[in-house]
Amino acid sequence: MPSELRLHPSTLLFELAGHIKRFALPGLLVLVGMSRSTGGPGGNFGRLPFGWEVWLLVPFIPAVLFSIARYLSFRLRYEDKELVIRSGLIFRNERHIPYSRIQNVDAIQNLFHRLFGVVEVRVETGGGKEEEARLSVLPKAAFEEMRQRVFARRGGTLVPPSVPLGAETEVPPDSLAEEAPRGETLVHLPLRELLLCGFLENKGMVLIAGGLGVAWESGVLGALSNSLFERAGLERGFIRGLFRSTFESGELPLGRIAIGLGVFAGFLVLVRILSMAWAVMRLYDFRLTRVGEDLRSEYGLFTKVAATIPIRRVQTITFSAGPLHRWLGRATVRVATAGGGGTQQGNRSNTRGRERLAPLIRREALPHLLQQVVPGFDLDAVNWQPLHPRAFARAVKPMLIFSAAATLAAALLIGWGAIGVAMLMLLWSVIGTQQYVAHVRWAEGDEVVMMRRGWIWQQTTLARVNKIQAVAMHQSPFDRRAGMAGVRVDTAGASELSHRVAIPYLDREVASGLAGRLSASAANTAFRW
Repeated sequence: MPSELRLHPSTLLFELAGHIKRFALPGLLVLVGMSRSTGGPGGNFGRLPFGWEVWLLVPFIPAVLFSIARYLSFRLRYEDKELVIRSGLIFRNERHIPYSRIQNVDAIQNLFHRLFGVVEVRVETGGGKEEEARLSVLPKAAFEEMRQRVFARRGGTLVPPSVPLGAETEVPPDSLAEEAPRGETLVHLPLRELLLCGFLENKGMVLIAGGLGVAWESGVLGALSNSLFERAGLERGFIRGLFRSTFESGELPLGRIAIGLGVFAGFLVLVRILSMAWAVMRLYDFRLTRVGEDLRSEYGLFTKVAATIPIRRVQTITFSAGPLHRWLGRATVRVATAGGGGTQQGNRSNTRGRERLAPLIRREALPHLLQQVVPGFDLDAVNWQPLHPRAFARAVKPMLIFSAAATLAAALLIGWGAIGVAMLMLLWSVIGTQQYVAHVRWAEGDEVVMMRRGWIWQQTTLARVNKIQAVAMHQSPFDRRAGMAGVRVDTAGASELSHRVAIPYLDREVASGLAGRLSASAANTAFRW
């Protein structure tokens, strides 16, 4: 009988820390209630006994007992064709996961994991919205052994030991084969590129919003703002006074305006700096490597993540670029994989990072990366096709109707000022629709179908024909009148919010032919998960 593995003893400490985190709010209520209970005579909840808040922590005890039982009963066993996980003392559960169905074996390692020399492992298959198994926590050597066994028996390709998740990891004596080469590095982000990635993403506002929320609730924000205004020689309500003196008295306080613009510029600089620092912490030493038929990404400064993407499970590839991206010759690449459309509980930001194949990549390196997923595909040779010649006339009508409704609502609120609203809405409807139609393009190849849209933020999605689940041609009453139709391609792993191939405003004959060819190609191609 194959030997069985157990979780690392530090599992109990990590489980206890998780329970403490979940019970932090009830615990805070208990601490407050110990000095001033809301129950008993004179309390807000007089019908409840004095000190009732302490009972909020009672569920903490069975949660800890459950974690202990899980640790004692957990067993992991490698069979010839499947991974077997057994747990439970009273209600026993035994899960058999075939190696051929395993899509990803991901690892997450934060500072505390590294202190104990362990990792949190997540095993995912092609179905379901959550991981098939979450192993918290395993020794690093056990994780490396799992990756070796799973990937070798799944497709005959060994995966080398993880560099950031523990160098100098010994391969077990009964290793399945000798260590394989480390593979080809497709994307690597040094510090300069990480800083540029953070600058372009501009996620600093999220950090500032969270910090301001905490500072506001704790009262620190008010004290800090008073101190800053006093040191700068300004009174509270500076911005409000600036607008009042400008619009009511008609004076133009140049000094106040200069100070206001300086504060605003400083705020924008702070947002970018925080975004750059956040990108360095999340994506430090990001490296995408091809090993056999898998793409593997490794990144993280404090919390290190290793994720695997089987190439055969990639359904669509989307690369996007904003104005600054295009100016600097950069792009962002994401993929949708089979079974990857669901949400992940817990560390969502870590596990969902797998779908971002390249947080930042140079435009000249993009064709080579795409060829790794779709061999022989040449991005520069794509023959882009426009929409129907009357697509603008068809697309602008809904925008004009919306503009008329917005103008009517503005007229009821501000009277004659709605004339300005009408002019702006009309201008935006015409220019926006014209640019939208001009930048929507589609293309069809032997193995892919593509769509590009966006004139400010451009997105291009490539769907593999052999991964198509369904093809739909749709027509609204207005489309039928104009002789147009749209084509929508659905693949496994695509969510409603993801950018997909949905081509609007095609000539009816063109749409019918495209849908027919894609349906026939998908039907004649063997679908592999």
